Amino acid sequence: MVGLFYCVLSTGQFFCRDLWIVFRCYNHGTDMADPLSILFGSMARVKLLRFFLFNPSKEFLFDDISKRARLVRRTARTEVSALEKAGVIRQKNVLISVPGKSKKMKAIAYTLNKDFPELPALQTFLFETAPIDAKSILGHLRKAGTLDFVGIAGVFVRDFEQRLDLLIAMKKLSQAQVEKAIRSLEAEVGIEVRFSAMSSEDLMYRVGMYDKLTRDFFDYKHQVLVDKIGVKDEVKSATYRM
Repeated sequence: MVGLFYCVLSTGQFFCRDLWIVFRCYNHGTDMADPLSILFGSMARVKLLRFFLFNPSKEFLFDDISKRARLVRRTARTEVSALEKAGVIRQKNVLISVPGKSKKMKAIAYTLNKDFPELPALQTFLFETAPIDAKSILGHLRKAGTLDFVGIAGVFVRDFEQRLDLLIAMKKLSQAQVEKAIRSLEAEVGIEVRFSAMSSEDLMYRVGMYDKLTRDFFDYKHQVLVDKIGVKDEVKSATYRM
């Protein structure tokens, strides 16, 4: 089955039902010398795959990976090692700031290996199997309160290099509640979500002023899930491209 899986990925043809069967029927006794046989050993590994594949330009320290993916350190260490062995991620030396010290210290971070030959295929497959539809996204965000505007971009529309994934506006905004809802969403889909949350009044002002944040969002690929305050009309009057 691993051979079939590799063939499908190499041709770029995606039959998600068959691929999912392959994943669910994964045999832990397969030849671990084959990188693709290493990838789908556990749901924790799938979560980390999404984490790196959907944040292709970022570097993460191990503690950040474990915390953001909500994995115990032992599990995270095992899966990071497996992905590194498969060639999907690689180590990188970085400098980090340490509280109380003026000089930065060297540390090891992990980042996506953009030279991995099956990278586009894996991104597409893992996007297709991720629970990131509009219903799921709004289900989490509504825990923060009444939503006046929700727009999705970036990873949610398969633009993995875009800076913003979610734009949210509420009349009564609690940043703490929004962040809690975002963390819940991240835990379900296994990715880091880049978001901006603001008051409804502030969003309308920013759109009218054609500021950089809203321009970067509306000028590129995006979808509007909720719009109770007429943001789309204001965007059109401000000559954005929808």
